[in-house]
Amino acid sequence: MKLFGTDGVRGEYGKFPMDSLTIKKIGHALTKVLNENIKNIYIAHDGRESFKAVYENLLQGILFGKAYSIKYLGMMPTPALPFILSRNKSQDSIGIQITASHNPYKDNGVKLFGCDGYKIPRNEEKAIEEIVSSQGNFQNEIEYGFDIDQSSVNLYTQYLSNKLITCAKSSKKLNIAIDCSNGALSNIFKSLEVPSNISFVLLNNLPDGKNINHNCGAVYPDKLSQFIKDINCKHDKDDSKWIDFGIAFDGDGDRSILISQTGRILDGDEIIYILSTNNFPESTKIIGTVMTNYGIRASFNKLGYNFIETAVGDKNVLEGIIKFNAKIGSESSGHVIHTDSNFIPIGDAVITLIKIIHLLESSNSTIDDLYPESLKIPSVLINITVSDKECWIKDNFTNFKKVEEILDGDGRILIRESGTQPLIRILIEHKSEDTLFRAKEIINNII
Repeated sequence: MKLFGTDGVRGEYGKFPMDSLTIKKIGHALTKVLNENIKNIYIAHDGRESFKAVYENLLQGILFGKAYSIKYLGMMPTPALPFILSRNKSQDSIGIQITASHNPYKDNGVKLFGCDGYKIPRNEEKAIEEIVSSQGNFQNEIEYGFDIDQSSVNLYTQYLSNKLITCAKSSKKLNIAIDCSNGALSNIFKSLEVPSNISFVLLNNLPDGKNINHNCGAVYPDKLSQFIKDINCKHDKDDSKWIDFGIAFDGDGDRSILISQTGRILDGDEIIYILSTNNFPESTKIIGTVMTNYGIRASFNKLGYNFIETAVGDKNVLEGIIKFNAKIGSESSGHVIHTDSNFIPIGDAVITLIKIIHLLESSNSTIDDLYPESLKIPSVLINITVSDKECWIKDNFTNFKKVEEILDGDGRILIRESGTQPLIRILIEHKSEDTLFRAKEIINNII
């Protein structure tokens, strides 16, 4: 039985693997793989309406035959859990984030963190899958509450406040537009201590259970881009309403897409390029994935940085950072993992925001100053919904060969199965827009 994708368990709520019985089984199976030292389980969620039902089903499984202290955190970003766990010296706790990240509101899922703050290893994921597949039905009626463990929440928000205050020490004023995607970060900025020279314009921070990731956030960065263009065309740079840059988060707050003051959209590849080339010396090891744009790779290599490729998934990026003792890593989708901000390197979208603030203040520059033109070669990402991923790839092998012939060695086609959705993702890159269009048409004709 396959439950885990590239980032936890995920699917449409009410259907396998996010149906009530399977969620209960996952909760129960999780307790079977925990060591006996575990006493506390921290649980947070994003802005989906199904979180209460998922929470209840998880607890029915977790508390079936064994007692744990449940630490409910309420709506909090995924990075809060590993941070809180990393501060627990007794290592008697684990964490569960109820989220489907950037997926539509009908989906939900769980991300599991061990006592060390890292996502649980693959052998534990496999053990949970084996236990779930062998379990029968069970009922465990329990009472559950939603009293927030405020001291743990404060621990995380104070950490972010301290980082923000430390990184924003200059007098340069910055007005920043933030798209919260109606997700897990919607309430965080109300709790932060913000320096007087920093101001935020908050957008899409009113989750109603159904509007998470809906035409907003990191999945739709063009919306924030247009907002900034519309504001800045009416105001001078010295006006208090002028937007210096924007950042769009995903549903659970571990991904971010950057928007410049002119509305340019910069993804995870470009964010890591800006942060690396302005903070780290040449020859520094940089971790990316198979999806990292070839133009960014070539630019790193030209400057003397050591770019290292991993498989897609922030867990794989993190493993690459640890294995090669790298300074920073990212995915094109906006996961940026910083090694100098916490006891454990994690992808935290607010930390990425704070890093950008610090860079702009210390350099007295704008995003467009630091990154005046895109270094990426033209690319297109095509998502195709399929019922049988393996068969679909096999049946279209000849079409993929046609695309390779058109690219003629000056680009690439990358076909991969999504680890979080029933999709085939096809990335095509080529330095010529015309050639890219011809290659794209071949794929479009078979959809």
